[in-house]
Amino acid sequence: MKIAFIGGTGPAGLGLGARLARAGHEIAIGSRSVERAQEAAAKVVALAESDVTAGTNEEIVGAADVVFLAVRADAQPDAVRALGGLLDGKIVVSMANPLTVADGRAIYQAPAEGSLAEEAQRHAARARVVSAFHEIRVSRFAKVDREIDSDTVVTGDDDTAKEAIMGLCRDAGVRPIDGGPLYNSRYVEAFVAVLVTINFRYKAGVSYRITGLP
Repeated sequence: MKIAFIGGTGPAGLGLGARLARAGHEIAIGSRSVERAQEAAAKVVALAESDVTAGTNEEIVGAADVVFLAVRADAQPDAVRALGGLLDGKIVVSMANPLTVADGRAIYQAPAEGSLAEEAQRHAARARVVSAFHEIRVSRFAKVDREIDSDTVVTGDDDTAKEAIMGLCRDAGVRPIDGGPLYNSRYVEAFVAVLVTINFRYKAGVSYRITGLP
């Protein structure tokens, strides 16, 4: 698949982009600055040993089948609005969590729509928004030779789009679990506050596994 990473210069875009490039997908790294995108793409190439393209966020979206929102939670709404109709018909992946962290605890700050993923769907009404990868510390993606010991709950209202992203999860070394409609993304995003708090308490890097599935 052709995959664009919006704001792909951070650890989420670098590591996940490298994993998916290794799996044979065509990766494009985007930024508001072409220079920053090119610098990040060079890092992905070093990790993936595969060709990666770079450009502004607007430039890389047009050819993409899937668009990952790899920006910070507080920057995601503006990023989606800036792309506007360029996202029409695209599968758009929301993976950020609207949390504030202080004094060893995390607080979930829900947008008016209930979750960042639902907010993205409102701002890009003709996109096919899917929520995934919320539970995984982004630094783990860059360890490209290691399978990630975590499940991710994937939600979305378009079953075809959701299935496509579940396939990308597997390619990235993460087991996907179908979590139902996009509405449920609010519960996934909120639970990450619990995971962050556990990590603080135990000085660990926990995630979770769903048991009892066939």
